[in-house]
Amino acid sequence: MKSICTIERELVIPSPGPCMATTASIQYIGEGLRREEIRSNISSSDWHDTVRRRTSEDNGRTWSEWKQIYKEAPEQGGFTQSGGPSQGGSGPVDPVSGMLIKTVFQRIIEGDPKVAMHVIWEGKRLFSDHGFYQLSRDNGKTWGPGHLLKYEEGPDFDPEDWGNPAYYRSNEMYIGDKLVLSNGSVVISSTIPVEYRDEEDEKTPVAFPNMYREGCVAGAVCFVGRWDANRQDYEWETSNRIFLPRHISNRGLVELTLSELKNGNLLLLMRGSNRELDPIACPGRKWMSVSEDGGMTWSPVTDLRYDTGEPFYSPASISRTLRSSKTGKLYYFLNISDTPPEGNEPRYPLQVAQIDEGKCALIKDTVTVIDDRNSEEDSEHLSLSNFGLLEDRETHVVELTMTRLGAKGPMPDLWEADTYKYLIDFI
Repeated sequence: MKSICTIERELVIPSPGPCMATTASIQYIGEGLRREEIRSNISSSDWHDTVRRRTSEDNGRTWSEWKQIYKEAPEQGGFTQSGGPSQGGSGPVDPVSGMLIKTVFQRIIEGDPKVAMHVIWEGKRLFSDHGFYQLSRDNGKTWGPGHLLKYEEGPDFDPEDWGNPAYYRSNEMYIGDKLVLSNGSVVISSTIPVEYRDEEDEKTPVAFPNMYREGCVAGAVCFVGRWDANRQDYEWETSNRIFLPRHISNRGLVELTLSELKNGNLLLLMRGSNRELDPIACPGRKWMSVSEDGGMTWSPVTDLRYDTGEPFYSPASISRTLRSSKTGKLYYFLNISDTPPEGNEPRYPLQVAQIDEGKCALIKDTVTVIDDRNSEEDSEHLSLSNFGLLEDRETHVVELTMTRLGAKGPMPDLWEADTYKYLIDFI
């Protein structure tokens, strides 16, 4: 096996107390060396509070004081908003428009957010997800209004009526990755309801109904935009829809990761799930599709494999790609399991591997472990997932930030976790 990188791990944020962790997200704002770090407390699934921000103008050498964005998420009329258009965050520059473009995830929740995130497993979906994009003319110092991405008729978001039923259940999406392509267009991936009727397949239990409608599965679509100088905005087209049947992934396709390959094709990598399915008959995989026309047409979904042709196991967990500016190679960060995973677990070890861009496959000899469960120190509930990636623009070392949830045991100790930074230097 080739050694593709060196790895150093350092503790950056110890757990602040019982049943709680502090997550950290770090990114560059625009072009240059300005960094933004956002931290928040987490003590339940998919819900954060006490969100605060600081910035650095010198690539993290010195930082501003922390400023609280909010302690509790904003509410209106019994609804809570998580995410949504804001003056934070960033995105890549589009040389055609001369502006930065960032994608924005918004979740509107009915009632208590912690309750809503719990009863979803009982088949009650008390929230609605949407996707927006925002533009910046001044390298990320300020951002314009949010533009709702639409694949069907429906109203825009009304700041005075968060729970508008017409908005709540139209144009729902779980927004994914975005790219500014070398051909001058912008591509944004998203999970949306895709119609698929099959009497036998509909007998498959759907454990988590996020993004599902009657007669639909959670599939993927891409928005392809080109800049219209007269309108000072993008003209968007939508690609064909791709999906998996319920008996292969009963939570559909989510957490979409886009990459532009050296030959100009696009690679879309996706998370599925076999929760409550037979893990042998319906193995956990990472799924892929390829576009040869800039994101308008996508190939049928297949499982991602090694360059040897062998399949591999992967749980339902987040994954990311990154092209190293040091080596020029495309790398994939993901969980690869030795045994058949069941739904989300196990989410260890965490690995990185180089992608063979001709075969659209992982180069097996390059698979490298970033972190793994220590059987003497970590519980079997350890989750090495939900990480952030940033490549230092001066040193080209990749910084991976991750909270090691579950290291101390199951609920309620699951959330008492430390956050680490991994410095990954590709060779």
